[in-house]
Amino acid sequence: MKLSNYLSIAVWIFLLSISFPVSAKEVVWFDGIHPVNFSYQTDVAPVVRIATDMFVSDMKLTTGMSAEQGANSNSQILIYQMDGAKKSVVKKLRKLGIDTDELLRKMDAFCVAVRNGKIYAIGNNGRGTAYALLELSRMAGVSPWVWWGDNVPERKEQLSIKEGFTSMQCPSVERRGIFINDEDWSTLVWSHRSFEPSDYKTGAVKGKRLMQIGVQTYKKIFQLLLRLRGNMIWPAMHEGTVPFYQVEGAMAMADSCGIIVGTSHCEPMMRNNTTEWSVDERGRFNYLTNQEQVQDYWISRVKEVGKNENVYTIGMRGIHDGDM
Repeated sequence: MKLSNYLSIAVWIFLLSISFPVSAKEVVWFDGIHPVNFSYQTDVAPVVRIATDMFVSDMKLTTGMSAEQGANSNSQILIYQMDGAKKSVVKKLRKLGIDTDELLRKMDAFCVAVRNGKIYAIGNNGRGTAYALLELSRMAGVSPWVWWGDNVPERKEQLSIKEGFTSMQCPSVERRGIFINDEDWSTLVWSHRSFEPSDYKTGAVKGKRLMQIGVQTYKKIFQLLLRLRGNMIWPAMHEGTVPFYQVEGAMAMADSCGIIVGTSHCEPMMRNNTTEWSVDERGRFNYLTNQEQVQDYWISRVKEVGKNENVYTIGMRGIHDGDM
């Protein structure tokens, strides 16, 4: 063969190597035989345990096998919560090329990264860590509406991510959530009669029979918020509804799910005036003419709520948007 032919072949091989680079190695985290395996590399907040339970269930739907917690050294998925992590942990992640400074600067930020055949799910706090784990669920094909919308994910024979993959995300809005409004026609009746049946309750206003949105219903709402990367709720507050803080376990459930509680428009200071303020017992809901009773009403709720993460409003409007 002539020298020119050898040179032509060499040029073509060179061009092909440029046009079709070798793809990054795929790191398999479900091989169709063994369950997905994870472990915690740092202490984690309760919300991360909540997200873990969701992730375990998600993997059952997508792979046919529940994810399992394994030994630190052998796990495929390594879970880190950065606030409170030891300096040695931060140093280790930096060596892997993960920008921990950027992660720690932002609220509820998270990173999913693949390094040396391991998948790292890292959050700067409890919520961020929960988001990181649920991001893996999303990458596996699980919709946020898997429960509320009966959105069953496609069964997968294998799950993999490219070596070197990095996704760092953080919210652009600090408080993100929903207000459960007009619950009388949907959520309230469904929870009270169907999902977790309960007896009618009696509120502060005499003659009022109240239905309850139960704690397990709120848990499902909080889990949806986590999947949607939300962090806040304004609970249901119509006249026929048991107030959020009178639902046994609701406050603790919100705290364990990393959900901030607030009260909206005409319901200041974590109160629910339509069912908690009794005119017969307290007089008019008017700060100008009934200051002592109004302050006592607010203060007692603040003491009850304690140090839970909340957003307080103080502007007053009449009960149920009525006049004052």
